[in-house]
Amino acid sequence: MSFDKLLIGEYYSKKDLSKIFDNPNIEKIREGIYNQTESETFFFVDLEKKGKEERFHFDDFFEGDYFHWDSQTTQHIDTPKIKEIVNGTRIPHLLIRISPKVKSVTQPFIYCGRLKYIEYEKGTYKPVHIIFQNIDYQDNTNNEGLLEVYSWKPNKIGKTTKSKISKRNIISKERKINYSKPNKTERSGLVTSRVGQGYYRQVIREKWGNKCPVTGCEMIRILISSHIVSWSESNDNERLDVDNGILLSPNVDSLFDRHLISFTDTGKLLLSEKIDSTELHKLGINSDITIPVSEGMKKYLKRHREKLYD
Repeated sequence: MSFDKLLIGEYYSKKDLSKIFDNPNIEKIREGIYNQTESETFFFVDLEKKGKEERFHFDDFFEGDYFHWDSQTTQHIDTPKIKEIVNGTRIPHLLIRISPKVKSVTQPFIYCGRLKYIEYEKGTYKPVHIIFQNIDYQDNTNNEGLLEVYSWKPNKIGKTTKSKISKRNIISKERKINYSKPNKTERSGLVTSRVGQGYYRQVIREKWGNKCPVTGCEMIRILISSHIVSWSESNDNERLDVDNGILLSPNVDSLFDRHLISFTDTGKLLLSEKIDSTELHKLGINSDITIPVSEGMKKYLKRHREKLYD
């Protein structure tokens, strides 16, 4: 059964999920990662670590629409479950709660939607610290449950996170400034440039008219503001450059992100040798499509194409 049955901002216990997905095993699981289908995975996260041993004080928290996550102490970047997520074989779906229990009553999880792997913090190992983008992040939500988990921060930064994390309610600040473009000083910091993703996502949507130029899809709720040159390979200015982005449908983004497709400087679709046009048609993608390319996009597409032929 598809994860479409789950609603962003709604609460679900593991018992609820067992019934929804007709899978009694979900109710029994104790680990944080559970592979529900061949391509989709549950991420169960408890934010509050009070009362747990120091070794279980993982750094899990939101930073704008980015989600920081620590693996278990037995896992690293090449652990099979982690590797499948990093290489895009599996899509993680985040179910999160502040505390597992309140006054001895087990608490349900709030569904935050899909996660997309961005990078992992070099030097972290067992646990490995990974940064995801929450694709279904709700920019202007009034959902109190979502606002609570979005703004939650750990009392202290654990051993795996080197960066200094602001304890302020970043979401409230974002909403107050209404996604105004960060200034030069703000862009110099990695944390605040990630907060600037709210601004970035908005301008990419506006640039492409809230429509994927490849499929024509206008379901803005699922469209992804995809970087041409990935976040991890861009400098702070490039990360917020509107010319370094294309608004894509999830299937197109997945191909583009893995360098299975790219575009010429005139916007013609290019295919990697690892995929043929018949596979594209199965995904509902026209291999003869041409997208508009601005002058500023060309330098980014050139770098993207270099990996198409690796």
